[in-house]
Amino acid sequence: MTTILQEAAAGRATIVPWTLEQYRRAIEAGFVLEDTSVELIDGFIVHKDRARAGEDPMTIGDRHRIAVLRLAQSGPAFERLGCFLQTQQPISLPPTSEPEPDGAVVRGGIDDYLDHPPGAANVSCVIEIADSSLSLDLGPKLAAYASARIPQYLVADLVNDRVLIHEEPAGNSYLRVTTSVHGETVQISAGSGHVPIAVDRLLP
Repeated sequence: MTTILQEAAAGRATIVPWTLEQYRRAIEAGFVLEDTSVELIDGFIVHKDRARAGEDPMTIGDRHRIAVLRLAQSGPAFERLGCFLQTQQPISLPPTSEPEPDGAVVRGGIDDYLDHPPGAANVSCVIEIADSSLSLDLGPKLAAYASARIPQYLVADLVNDRVLIHEEPAGNSYLRVTTSVHGETVQISAGSGHVPIAVDRLLP
C-alpha cells in the first residue's frame, strides 16, 4: 500500500500546502492547536525536531538545550545595537511559512511586535541549532530564509561540530557560506552592527 506522499511523488495525487493565513485561521478556530512543538514550513505543519541524532524525536537533546540557553544569554548585546534576540518564537514569511527558529535577531524592541510576529524585513539574522534536524535546517528552512532575503543565516551544526554562516541571499539559496569551528568567533548581524559570539558557546 502506497502513502499519499508516494502517490504525489508519482504524479497521481496533488498535495495542497497551507498558506500562512489558513494556518493562523485554523489556530484561531481551534482546529490546529497553538503548539510550540510545530511550525509551518513551505506550507506543511512540521514537528520541531530538537533531539540528538538517532534518539527519540520527541525529546530535546542536551547539547541543543544548552546551546539555546547560552545564545539567549547574549541578548543584552543585541539591545545595545537597537535589536533584540528572540528564541524559539515565530517569524512570519508569507505566503507559506512561519518558522520558529532557535534564534532570530529582530530590529526594534519587543513592544514593536505586540500584535504580530516580526517579518523577514525586520530580521537581520536567523540561527538554528541543528542536530537530528540538520537536513531540514540546511534544506527547506534554508530555502525559506533565503527566499525571504534574510541577510544572514547561521546553522550551529552539532553533528559535525561546526557553525555554517550563510550570507548574500539569492533565490532560494545563499551565495556565500563560511565555516567556523571551536576556538573561533562568529559575527552575528544585528542591523547597525555585529555581535561576536564564540563558537564554543554554540557548540557545547
